This record gives sequence, structure tokens and C-alpha cells, in this order.
Amino acid sequence: MAHPSTGLADAMVKRIILLAIAALLLPLSTFTLASAPAAASPTRSETVALAVERQPKIHRPTLERLKREAARKGISLEQAVDAYIAEKAKIDPSATANRPDGPVDIPDVAIDDLSAAHIEVLKGMAQAQGVSFSEAIERHGSWPATKQKVLQIQQAFKSEVAGGERSEDGSTVWLGFKGQIPAEAVEMAKALPVRVELQGRLGYTETELNETKKRIHQTLKSDPSIASVASYYDARTGTVHSLVVPAPAAQASVQGDTVRSTASSLVRNPAIKVAVQIVNGPIASTFADPYIRGGGNLGDCTSNFNVVATWDYETRRHATAGHCANGASTKTYCNYPVDGGNCTTISLTNECWIACQYGDASLYTRGSLTLTRTFYYNATSKAYVDAEDPVQWVGDAICKWGKTTGSSCGTVKRTNWANDNSDNLFVTNMPAGTKCAGGDSGGPAFTGGPATGSFTAYGIVVGEGVLEGQSGFYCSFSHVSVYRDAFGYRIWNRE
Repeated sequence: MAHPSTGLADAMVKRIILLAIAALLLPLSTFTLASAPAAASPTRSETVALAVERQPKIHRPTLERLKREAARKGISLEQAVDAYIAEKAKIDPSATANRPDGPVDIPDVAIDDLSAAHIEVLKGMAQAQGVSFSEAIERHGSWPATKQKVLQIQQAFKSEVAGGERSEDGSTVWLGFKGQIPAEAVEMAKALPVRVELQGRLGYTETELNETKKRIHQTLKSDPSIASVASYYDARTGTVHSLVVPAPAAQASVQGDTVRSTASSLVRNPAIKVAVQIVNGPIASTFADPYIRGGGNLGDCTSNFNVVATWDYETRRHATAGHCANGASTKTYCNYPVDGGNCTTISLTNECWIACQYGDASLYTRGSLTLTRTFYYNATSKAYVDAEDPVQWVGDAICKWGKTTGSSCGTVKRTNWANDNSDNLFVTNMPAGTKCAGGDSGGPAFTGGPATGSFTAYGIVVGEGVLEGQSGFYCSFSHVSVYRDAFGYRIWNRE
């Protein structure tokens, strides 16, 4: 039998060899390790950058053929793609075979790795970012599959992960670690078809950041001299940000240094920083509003998705934002005129809004109509939901539907954002007023699904919020994880 110390030595040798191999496989200019201290230090971080030129390439032969055909015919790529999908839907029986709740407007057709549903999201992102349809595909086409691989890295090293973000143009993924970058994480990141930046020795984990944010947010929210507070964290810098509105009677007494001192006293990890901004105007609001198909008309709100209990497949509910319920025991749900405008009265069963750490959501019965796995992504079109997003991510490209402002798309800018009522929200770069407004609350946020499927449910429109250093309000959402965390339900999708 080997001596225990021999096993430990062998393990150490193997780890050193893995690190050496990783260093040899990368250009010297992109693999920089600080002199290794005994403990993680936020001032001595290490960085590994994987250049996109060395990462796997996405090959889309069908799309390339459609580009050539579009150029030859003198039409746009979008027109060529739409024609291909329409023709494929006519001749391929599988494109319309899986419709357990009746016909929808998007067939189960794919162009290479791009599902027809994801292509709709990409069209929206092209418009939102002011780029061509082709550029939007380059930026965001591979992200649904890439994100699953990124989440595998985070899961494998969940006790060490400091956070992750994706750049708004989709070109770079950043992953941070509390301690040294695991060599295995570098190897796993080499499977991502984008530039990857891994940063180690940051000194904190994302769990620590979120717990610190919660402590600071709750303490400031309970202070009678503070009228309103919004909080979030920046995983890259390890900073918890709080935007504070003093109570009218305490305008003179609430000072930034004092609030900052209070916030700093709640930090248990010296690697985590705090930033406090005193503001005079409102920092968050919910719309003064509160289907049986998702995305339907709830009068003063829009509905979200339909959900099913995790413990009983036959127990299903209709969902919307929590503040749309606001204690009301019933609401009236109506389909849009394209589907006859049928209405029914639905009854409240679950609500999570005020002081809700999971988000902003409520559940209702189905009334006299039948629940489906479909949702409206605009007032005249509907599609199936095939998945639910597992975790909100900075840089995710999403679209939303609300009955007031319609369809719009953008990217996630801040996650785990908290306002006066709820936590676990996220804020996007979609300007409030034009991209979300009263009546949109509860509406579905969604992104592209797998190549052979339809949409992925992502979030719930809940209101608007501001971010430090940004002017104006931006559309805020609750992530769909609120259904599992608060009620034990999940998005009802095609199995």
C-alpha cells in the first residue's frame, strides 16, 4: 500500500504538470501568472486569455449557401432565410409534427445550428444593436449552446467561481475565480467558440458577493432615514453598488460617507468593495398594472408563461408578475383578436413580490380556458416554449413582449439586482418608456432555443431601474428561476 504522503505528492505533481501544459499551449503574451502568494489577493490577479483564432469555429454550410443565393438573386439574407424556413416547413412533416397544443407560427426547422425561433431573436437583436442580420448571427448565433458549456465550467468549480459575463457584442466571455485559475477550467474553456478571458486570484466568490449585497441591501432598506434603495454587484471588480434615496425629512443628514461606512461594516471579505451613490430621484418602479397562453392580455398587465408543479405534472398554473396580482384574488385574462379574444376569470394561488428574495411573480388558475405550452411573442404570433434558462448572465441577448410597447430586444447589463420590493432581478440596456411601460408588466422575456426547438423562457417584465453612472431608466425583469425557488414550479414546455 502506498504511503498517504506519496499519494499527496503524486497529486501535486499531476497538478503542476497540468499547469505547465496549459502554459505551453498558450501564447506567452496571453498567459500571465503573478508570483504565487500563499492566499488569494485581489491586487495580484492572474489572467489567461484564449484568443478567438485558436478557439473552435462554427461552421454553417446551409447558411453560407443561402448567403450566396441571396447575393445571386439580389435579395436580403433575411428574405432568403425566411423563404428557406417556409419551404422546409411545407415539405418536412417533422416541422409541424410536435404540436400538442395546436398550431403555432414558428415551425420546428433549423438552419445548421440555428432554430427558426432563435432566428427570430437574432432578427430582433440586429434591429436593437443597429447591425446587419448576418452580423447579429455572428454575434449571438452560437450563444445558447456556448452558454451551456460555460455553465458546465461554473458548475465544476462552483465553490471558486467569482462570476461570469459576456460582452455585449458577443465576442468575449469572462470568467473569474477566487483563487488560482484551475487548469481544468482552462482546458474546458478551449471548447468555447469565442475569445475567453479567465481571471484568477480575485479573492471572492460570486456567492460571497451576492450574500454581501443582500446584507447591505436589507440593512439600508430598513433604515428609516432612507426612502428607497437599489443594489447590485459587479463581479469583475468585486464591488457591491447601492443607490440610495434619502427620506424627505433626512435629506441633509444622509451623507454618502456615512452610508458607505455602514455598508462597509457589513463586508466580511476584505476583497469585496462597496460603492454608494446618493440620488435625489426615484431609482426603481413597478408599472401600475399588474393569459391561458403566455403573453396574453391581463388588462393592466401582460401574462408571462404557463408553469407546471415540479412535484405533480397535472398541477399547472398561469403566471405573471407578482405586483400585477398585488393581492387581487382574481383577474380577467383575454387572448388577442387573432385567436378570437376569448376571456376568462382566473384566481390567484401564489404571490411573491413584497420582500421577495426570489423575484417578482404570481400564479393563477386557468379559469375556463385550457393551459398550453405556447406563448404570444407579439399580438398576432405565437410559439412553443422548449426550455427554461437556468441562470441570468450579463451579456445574454433576450427579447420581450408586452402589450403596451410590443416586442423589443437587448442585452442583460446587471444581474442579481435588488430594489425596494424584490431581489434576484436583472436590468437590461432597453430604455424604459419606449421599450417597456405600464401594461407590459408580467410579459415574457425569451431567447433562442436549441437548433431543433423553439424558444427558451428567460424572464418576466417587472418594471424599470437605474444603474450607477447611467442616465434614465432601463427595463428590469425577474428571472424565470423565481417559479422554482418561490413556488416549486417550472416552465411548462414541450417534453
